[in-house]
Amino acid sequence: MMISSQLPVSLSDTVERALKEIFSKQLKLSLEPATYSGEVQYLKVFHASVSITGERVKASVLLQISEAFAAKATKILIGCDGEGAEIEDATGELCNMISGRIKSELTTAGFPGVLGTPTITFGSRIDLRDTIGSELSRAEWVCGTDHINIQMLIHTQT
Repeated sequence: MMISSQLPVSLSDTVERALKEIFSKQLKLSLEPATYSGEVQYLKVFHASVSITGERVKASVLLQISEAFAAKATKILIGCDGEGAEIEDATGELCNMISGRIKSELTTAGFPGVLGTPTITFGSRIDLRDTIGSELSRAEWVCGTDHINIQMLIHTQT
């Protein structure tokens, strides 16, 4: 049985709600859905990944944002322009907040888990792939002119 059938709403709705809530409350920014045609809309991005691991669930949340948006989010979160490690830390914290919101819904649905430490990388956009027994949610968003990509890969254990 896939996890989406055990959640109050679909996995993509859970991810969307978490993303919108964090952007609205923490960054005071709004998001609009975008379409992804398979072409990379930005070549160099920050990737922030946070795992959610529990007895019945293993998941990974991947947030991908442009350098420009990472700098903007850092300024909002810490109140001043950041550099290097500060931008990486803020990007990781943003993914951590989104993952925490998702974890809360998973816990409510009977899939408790703990958050891992954010992993940050920089490079070309990547796309997660689903495997047998997993479920993948992938969505593209825009915040002004900035592109936001969020993906979640989840495996459940019975």
